[in-house]
Amino acid sequence: MLTHQSTPTTVHAGSWPARLGGRVAWLVDPHVRFDVPGAIFVDPADSGVDAVRAVAASFGDCDTVVGVGGGSLLDLVKLASLVDADPGLADVLTSRGRRAGVIPLPAGPSPVRRRVLVPTTVGTGVEVSAVACLTVDGGKRLVAGSRLRPEVAVLDPARTASLPARLLREGVLEALLRVLGPVVGSAHVGGLPDAEAEMLARELVAVGDRFAVGDVTAAGRLYAAQLSAATHTGWALVGRKPYAARHWYLANELSTVQSVRKMVATAHVVPAVWERIVRGDERFGFADRLDAAWRWISKSPPVEGFRELLRRWDLEPDVVPSPAEIAEATDNALRAWGGTLPMLAGLGVDDIAGIYQGSAVCST
Repeated sequence: MLTHQSTPTTVHAGSWPARLGGRVAWLVDPHVRFDVPGAIFVDPADSGVDAVRAVAASFGDCDTVVGVGGGSLLDLVKLASLVDADPGLADVLTSRGRRAGVIPLPAGPSPVRRRVLVPTTVGTGVEVSAVACLTVDGGKRLVAGSRLRPEVAVLDPARTASLPARLLREGVLEALLRVLGPVVGSAHVGGLPDAEAEMLARELVAVGDRFAVGDVTAAGRLYAAQLSAATHTGWALVGRKPYAARHWYLANELSTVQSVRKMVATAHVVPAVWERIVRGDERFGFADRLDAAWRWISKSPPVEGFRELLRRWDLEPDVVPSPAEIAEATDNALRAWGGTLPMLAGLGVDDIAGIYQGSAVCST
């Protein structure tokens, strides 16, 4: 049986007048061009528990919280809304984040203020998702729970107008891999989930191709944002294993060690992961699912086709991990996601280091 729990988030797509009734707290990324009286500027570079507490304390007596910024800022607002309702949750997140990479939300009160999230980037889908990233002791952790979904999301193309072209293409790639990763790492599902996953993959590649040749319009940015959000809210991932996209956890640790954007690290990691899948290593995914999913968007073999897509979108990684970085990222990955945890269960030091080493070879 397939079970699809519909998102409680109302999504507005298009131009937004930014007028809300009642008492509103505006939390805005200082790097974003957004002028509203009384805005509270929050630097998302600090994404730890203390920053979450500080954001929660800034809400004052408002009844609506509006977050305007990229994924990191919106994550802070989502987490702060829960800590605002349950201050003790901050300590729980810290203690659990020191033991594992994924932090399931414990039972607790729902946020007491309406949340409106306005993304200024494309690709994460954080404005509708049930997850948020949190930094604990220097490592990125993934908090997961339905209470993280906001009440309202606004996909306004005016808010992404200043997004650099490369980051726009990286966002499309992130959304594409959010579809392909779980499909490749799970057993065959078929039906509407596969049909919707195929549609999203095809449309994301088509949008990415247009962006790659400079055809970037407000309508195109809006469509990319809608597709990204749909990867979280539709049927495409229903029936898939919840932690099937193993490249995400590997890239997360490499990006932290190298201090590079996550999609730069992802471009290193995916070819090496897919090479192992093609060779029949089902700990990383299933070769028949990879072949079938890649045929949705290309006639080329998956690994070669993915590298060609990176070249076409000018997203080939230009940072090669050093032996020391590989060792540190491997250790971090095993401690946060490995062992008995399902994200990287069954993988050892040589397996993970081999992925990072293989990625280095692929990118040179």
